[in-house]
Formats: sequence, C-alpha cells, structure tokens
Amino acid sequence: MAKKKKKTRVSTAAPSDSASTSLGGLLAGLGFSATETPAAAPEVEAATTGDLDLSRQGRLVLRMERKGRGGKTVTVLAGLVGSPDQVDAVARTLKKALGTGARVEDGEVVVQGDVRERLRTWLTARGVRRISG
Repeated sequence: MAKKKKKTRVSTAAPSDSASTSLGGLLAGLGFSATETPAAAPEVEAATTGDLDLSRQGRLVLRMERKGRGGKTVTVLAGLVGSPDQVDAVARTLKKALGTGARVEDGEVVVQGDVRERLRTWLTARGVRRISG
C-alpha cells in the first residue's frame, strides 16, 4: 500500500484578527451582513387550515388505537366539522407539521404513531380550546 499524504488546512481568515474567528466575523467575511430583527411574529399561527377554521371547532377528541390495525399504533382525531375536502386539507397539513403519515377514514383524521401530545400542542397553537382524550 502507498503512504497516505498529509492533508493541509487552508485558512481563509487571519489568525491575529479576533473578529474573524467569531461566527459573525466569518459570515461578514463571506459577504453576509447583520440586519435588524424582524417584526414580532404573531403569537398564534394562522388558525385556518384549508379554509377550515380550527379555532371555531367544538370539542375534538384525540385517542390512540391499535385494534384492527395489525398491531400498529395510530392517533385518531375525531370531531372535525367540515366538508371532506377541508378535513383532507387538515390531514395534509398534519402530515407536514408532525412528519408522520396521516389520512382520513370515515371523517376522522388518522395519524400514524402515538403523537397525542404533539398533536394536542399543534391544535392548541391553532386556537382549539376543547380537546379531550
């Protein structure tokens, strides 16, 4: 086998310049500049999901199920009132927000895995007040 060559580091910043060793200094050296902080974002995200206003929903029920699903755990969100297209939009949004699979079965949103706490937090952030289960 041949001998391995030693790799040498190439430094783009001068070692004596303390400002360039910080993250801000390195970013400034690459052409980035500091800006003002953005305006305060609203505390509650948009309460509408696919034209379905979640803050105006009645009591929503969260439950975990395993029966009839081959031993797989799912979280079921029941009680959504809206058209099938609106409930589908909520399922699509949940898939993106939670990073899990979600679908609509018999008017209820079925989310893969036991994500009751994460789902409760997501719903609360969108203005849902009455969540049971």
